Amino acid sequence: MPQRRLLYLDANQLQAFLWQGGSLAEEGRFPQTDDGVEAFSEYLSKHRGSIFALLADLADEGFQIESLPYTQGADRQALLSRKLGQYFYGSPLATALSFGRDKGGRRDEKFLFTALTRPQQVEPWLAALRAVEAPLAGVYSLPLLGGALLAKLPNAADNCLLVCVCHGGIRQSFFENGQLKFSRLTQMAASDPAEIAAGCAAEALKIKQYLLGQRLLARGTALTVHVLVHPAHNGA
Repeated sequence: MPQRRLLYLDANQLQAFLWQGGSLAEEGRFPQTDDGVEAFSEYLSKHRGSIFALLADLADEGFQIESLPYTQGADRQALLSRKLGQYFYGSPLATALSFGRDKGGRRDEKFLFTALTRPQQVEPWLAALRAVEAPLAGVYSLPLLGGALLAKLPNAADNCLLVCVCHGGIRQSFFENGQLKFSRLTQMAASDPAEIAAGCAAEALKIKQYLLGQRLLARGTALTVHVLVHPAHNGA
């Protein structure tokens, strides 16, 4: 059976991990430079028989929610392709996720349209994979994985904010009934746990004000916050 490897991409670097037995073992870090891509190509040449998955955590990501008439087959695909082109013209790294059909009226279907809006950040790494014909299972977005994580919590709130402290900064994703509505990545220069914690609190407050302004959250509604952080920083 081929080995599995995870590639984690942020604005500064790509990290490569061996994915085995439900755990990750880091195998390399490659900066977002020509030399970094060249070193990554050398790494791939040693593991070209593996199956790779690329997980992107980038600030340039767009989200649009729209309800459309219910369609099937070729008509459905053509409608979704047209909408993706309208929202994210020029990005091949785009997709539409169904949130299901409305319960009343015409029973329209609600979709989340999302894309990595600067594909040039990802393309050098994809080109290196293509050059050695390495199997790529898919390109994934960190915010879109949050729903699967929340589903594992025993008492996840209907409306909640998932805050992740990552290499790229503070990632905040708003979920309504388990469905992603909005996500934003804020760069963070701090390294001290107390400063990071203060930054998370400040950014969460800004996001709450934004959600109120966009009417994604009703005034007076409590907003539950889940923080995903390194165990060593839990106290802060």
